[in-house]
Amino acid sequence: MTILKKIKNISKENRLDLILLLTFIFSAVIGSLDISKALREITGAISVTVIISSVIFLPHRALSILRFFIFQYEGRTLKKVAGTFSMLSWLALLFSYMVLSLGFLVLGRYLLLAFILLTIVASILTFYDLEKSGNLHVRKIRLGLWFLLPIFFIFTNALASSYFTQMSALTISSVPYTEFCWKFVFSVMALLLLLQPISYMIFITQTDKTKGYQTATLLGLLLAASLIMVAMPQWGGNILASILDHATKFEWRNEVMCGNLKIKSANQRYFGFNSDKYTVYFSNADHWGFYELKCMKDHENNDSFKLFPIDIQRRGPWFKH
Repeated sequence: MTILKKIKNISKENRLDLILLLTFIFSAVIGSLDISKALREITGAISVTVIISSVIFLPHRALSILRFFIFQYEGRTLKKVAGTFSMLSWLALLFSYMVLSLGFLVLGRYLLLAFILLTIVASILTFYDLEKSGNLHVRKIRLGLWFLLPIFFIFTNALASSYFTQMSALTISSVPYTEFCWKFVFSVMALLLLLQPISYMIFITQTDKTKGYQTATLLGLLLAASLIMVAMPQWGGNILASILDHATKFEWRNEVMCGNLKIKSANQRYFGFNSDKYTVYFSNADHWGFYELKCMKDHENNDSFKLFPIDIQRRGPWFKH
């Protein structure tokens, strides 16, 4: 009976938490069923209504959650700001889980991105606050990163150049704007993959030295890094393709000439001018990659061309239905 009484007391004190948990579980179960989009939308509307109503009618627990993240740090603006970002990141994660389960892929995608960005901002502010409070471990980690990051970026820039040359048979320095976009995004992606071991090391060494929103932030950083680690192999090609779509549209030509023959396609961008050979970037909804275009001219002006694939890759789905 004592155990049942404790469970009853805990349930009574944390009714808001239980309602939110059951609502998210219910949304996930409905989302896993093969039902119509209309029923999914109705479920989503009901879930949002239940969450908002629960917060309104159970304000004491809602205020306790706010106090956990923000209000207990009187006179410490930095902690309040960091706690606010941490709380918003967790809300974005929870709502992304719900809306993705119900089939709202675009909204879920943006909420997941918001979770990652908010977590990174909250983590930076938290680490700054910990170091300001005299945490020597955080200071050592920061100094170590300042030493290793230049070496890391030199290596990733060289790797990015090599990868681009393998894919396109074109020296990346020939296309400066494409080079900037490609190397920047490639380095950021590599840095995000490096975030996984760094976040794990910080989590296991600093959890016992943190409290309140700080612990929630470290856990959020570990979850965000794990999410990035899982998603990057699937989304990496799509991200690079999106960057090339932008860069080549800005810098490369949208038509070229092979003798008297004009070549133009909505899915292609060309590098070269008045030449017998061009590098072609190809991109549509299903594939992306590079071709080599060779012009074939004759004395009777019957000019033609051939495309030779260099590296063509498939675009994977951002989210599976």
